[in-house]
Amino acid sequence: MDLKNFYFFSSLNENEIKELEKISILRKYSKNELLFYIGDEPKYLHILVTGMVKLYKHDYKDNEILIHNIAAPSFIAEIANFDAKPFPANCSFETESEVILINYEEFKKNFLHKPEISMLFIKSLSKKIKYLENFIHNNMTIDVNAKVAKYIYDNEEYLHTIKQVKMAEILNIREETLSRKIAKLIKDGIVIKEKRNIKILDRDRLLSIFA
Repeated sequence: MDLKNFYFFSSLNENEIKELEKISILRKYSKNELLFYIGDEPKYLHILVTGMVKLYKHDYKDNEILIHNIAAPSFIAEIANFDAKPFPANCSFETESEVILINYEEFKKNFLHKPEISMLFIKSLSKKIKYLENFIHNNMTIDVNAKVAKYIYDNEEYLHTIKQVKMAEILNIREETLSRKIAKLIKDGIVIKEKRNIKILDRDRLLSIFA
């Protein structure tokens, strides 16, 4: 485990890296394995080295509600560490992954006061807060048509890599509903679908659905 290779810690000298390695563990996880449950105490700072995780909750009907997919490299749910509160969601692995677990109390005492480290931590927290704001907006304030249109508009370059079942999960809608909405966009000449790839034909009309 060479922590110097991660941009989070590139500002640390060799002695600091050795000290950080003493309080760190590298673990491998399988797809669908759980990293933590909602309500668990955040004893470790988690850094996703490879792979992807999902943060999720369940509603009152026990339906899974996806909150966020996180791809490596990234901190995972570091706001729980920062606030010293239990994890606000469950976390499981979407792929085989590797995670560095860092003893957070030791990390806070010996490293978090360093300007370069604290700034990276703050930037990561800001990104997560922005994502949460978008999640709330997309799930609470706009209808399904707008939700689908906005996702396609914002993610056109990545759509060929995302299966439709995964897109429905991200949008927290049924796959059948997503299929109908995409079919309507195709019929209206706003998008075209070539195998798994969705391409936008009329960006202005697509924008008008959710703007």
